[in-house]
Amino acid sequence: MATPDEPSNDADDDSVDGPTESFESIAEGTDPGILQEFIWFVRYNKKWWLTPILVVLLLLVVLAFITNSPAAPFIYTLF
Repeated sequence: MATPDEPSNDADDDSVDGPTESFESIAEGTDPGILQEFIWFVRYNKKWWLTPILVVLLLLVVLAFITNSPAAPFIYTLF
């Protein structure tokens, strides 16, 4: 066992191959998708205040698309 003053000279040290194998296995995996990645970002970084902002923006985008559809006269009656 190595101490902080004496580095290890073991050839069996896995610290060199460990991160490389982990990176390769992650790189070969599937893409999680933008929604799942955003949820992970919000949880990990504790940015919960971003959620209501994005929900309102998404509702405005949906409203903009609906107003250009045949359902527009029904939307205008709500306001």
